[in-house]
Amino acid sequence: MIKKILFIIFLIPKFIHCQEIKIVGKILNSDRIPLEYTNIGIKNKNIGTIADYNGNFTIIISQNENKDLLTFSYVGYHDLSLKISEIIKKNTNEFILIQKVNELKEVILLASNSKILKIGTKSTIGMVGGRVSTVDSKNMDMREIAKEIFIRKPSKILNVNFNLFNVKIDTATFRINFYNIKDNLPFEKIISNNIIFKQQIINGWNEFDLSKYDLKFDKPFFITIEYIPESFSKELPFWYSGQIFGEAITRSSSLGTWKVKNGAKPSLYVTVKQ
Repeated sequence: MIKKILFIIFLIPKFIHCQEIKIVGKILNSDRIPLEYTNIGIKNKNIGTIADYNGNFTIIISQNENKDLLTFSYVGYHDLSLKISEIIKKNTNEFILIQKVNELKEVILLASNSKILKIGTKSTIGMVGGRVSTVDSKNMDMREIAKEIFIRKPSKILNVNFNLFNVKIDTATFRINFYNIKDNLPFEKIISNNIIFKQQIINGWNEFDLSKYDLKFDKPFFITIEYIPESFSKELPFWYSGQIFGEAITRSSSLGTWKVKNGAKPSLYVTVKQ
């Protein structure tokens, strides 16, 4: 009886391993140019990853997701969604995204006597913060934090600022996203620029200059900070600082579900000219 029990225990890890699917590929546009830092995931299942600078990616998913769609999303391009079972069956390893047709941009004019304002949470309190990633993920994941910016008149975004603590790395890569609003949550991205920053980070306030993108809005929107790790790691490279009261809106994987937690809010603000 003892031998049988030991034999069953020995087989369990092997059985679990066989239930995982590993997909490896590269994301390109129609001109075969790699699309850096493409978001890849199963929508609303908190299963996702990010392609690297050269468009290469690896994602590990459960056999249970075999019939789901794997979606590839990149700013300015149409989403590509493919059934996972078909990807495996055809051994697909290249994924081509089609660029959207440029639409005429709404012209937003600023007042001649415009002034500089800071909008958002401009303070922080010690030991209040949020994690930068999910430590139990098998993939090179991310965490996107969102902040609603309340504006009612034409405004140009000059920079975004967020506060970090317990910083353990010298430089980091972030993507800055802008979303319209539905049901008080980020909904669809509303700019065509893929805004990527790789720069030095410090404990305290970090500023990211957005002035060259000519971003103008005349109604509330969500701005989000998406940390892009350079490699898979379970060690947290830094923490986002926060302030008590309010709410934190985050998602823990590419194309995952937005979650709202009450009690604290991220220390994040934008500087605008309006």
